[in-house]
Amino acid sequence: MSDLLELSGRLGSMTNLVHGFIYFAPEASEEFDALGLPADHHYFASRGAALGPVSAEVIVATFYNFNPALVAAVIPAAWSFVDATQMQQARIRAAGRALRRVEPDLDAELLAEATDIAGQMIAGVGDAGRPLAAGNRATPEPDEPWERLWQRITILREWRGDAHVAALVAAPADPIEALILHAATGIVPKVALTATRQWSDEQWDAGVARLVTRGLVQEDESFTEMGEAFRADIERRTNRAALPLVEAVGPDRTARLIDLLKPVRRALLDGGAFAAFGR
Repeated sequence: MSDLLELSGRLGSMTNLVHGFIYFAPEASEEFDALGLPADHHYFASRGAALGPVSAEVIVATFYNFNPALVAAVIPAAWSFVDATQMQQARIRAAGRALRRVEPDLDAELLAEATDIAGQMIAGVGDAGRPLAAGNRATPEPDEPWERLWQRITILREWRGDAHVAALVAAPADPIEALILHAATGIVPKVALTATRQWSDEQWDAGVARLVTRGLVQEDESFTEMGEAFRADIERRTNRAALPLVEAVGPDRTARLIDLLKPVRRALLDGGAFAAFGR
């Protein structure tokens, strides 16, 4: 079982990156600007569009760790600039453009194989309890190969992401606490998390105080032994909840999909896709 959980985690890491570059891609900004959407509306409208023209409260609930005031400043106002369906289509176009730019030479057969495996994973699971995955599944699949692959990877990413939110709720770790625990891992710098989620210093410090009281972090925001185990357990629960994706195609084909996506990941990283996020 431990090998399968590790494979589930590897799949999550890969799909998170191959999906997540879109939030930093210049092609995305170009597409969204062309729709007349203000720049500070781009992220919430583009990711939330799969749910339709929903309220700020729905975005806060599904995205989990953003300051509600930050979301309310742009949602539902974004839907007065763009139609949610148009936004989805623009995001998919942008992803295809960006992927062709950074990896123009990927063999068509390998691209088709990756798309096929991702499609089988999606077909092998349902979306109960996974709203962002369901919204993206409901989006009509694009005809172009890169766009189709990216949209399927997006469904896989959000499927796991929805499960991760459930694990955080069950832990429990509230939105700020989840960010503090994430920062303590050293995977993403605290400055990046606070800049993008926009909790105040006072709110962040109160979250740290709560975790200190629970024995999960030190006052310097580093893990205690208990906190490190607590955070690791959240990841194990997430990997376990995402295991049906692996089971849908089997471990060999899951590993094959990860291998097929490695050149895409390398091209994105080498092309500076995450430079704005400090990666």
